[in-house]
Amino acid sequence: MSGVVLKDIGLLKNRILPLLLNSNDIMEILLGKGYTQEQVWGNDESHEDYGIVYKQIFPYLYIAETQTEVLSYLCFEVDVPRIPTGTIKDMKIIIWAYCHKKCMRFSMKDYLGTRADILADAAERALNETQKLGIGKLHLDSATYLSSSNKQFYGRQLIFTVPDFKVK
Repeated sequence: MSGVVLKDIGLLKNRILPLLLNSNDIMEILLGKGYTQEQVWGNDESHEDYGIVYKQIFPYLYIAETQTEVLSYLCFEVDVPRIPTGTIKDMKIIIWAYCHKKCMRFSMKDYLGTRADILADAAERALNETQKLGIGKLHLDSATYLSSSNKQFYGRQLIFTVPDFKVK
């Protein structure tokens, strides 16, 4: 396994997911006030129940074009766009925070904007609470809007970069 760079994509995804799941703000935005830990983490007795993962949080871009429920979603992906030196690589983290247009009105203490804006802000805050995503500071490169092809969903795409050792 020595010299393998791409395994770090999965490693970084495994670090990001609990940061999002442990954010009370994100869970309240996605599940509502009074959400339960079983809604977040799933039922321990069922190997098929992943809680909110693969329902509203995805470790890849997921837009259900035929979705009939009015929900919000948080997706993320990791890329290695550049390996500038023999010892350092750049890791790119992409976050998609999007909502059905029928549930865009939302308010939460210490946040401003639509539900999608607030969800994106909460995701950025959750990622910035850790130093375990690379060897440097997480840097937000862009925050742009996104819209689904059927125009039912609207949201934000956040792109972060963080340097990391090329091989661990």
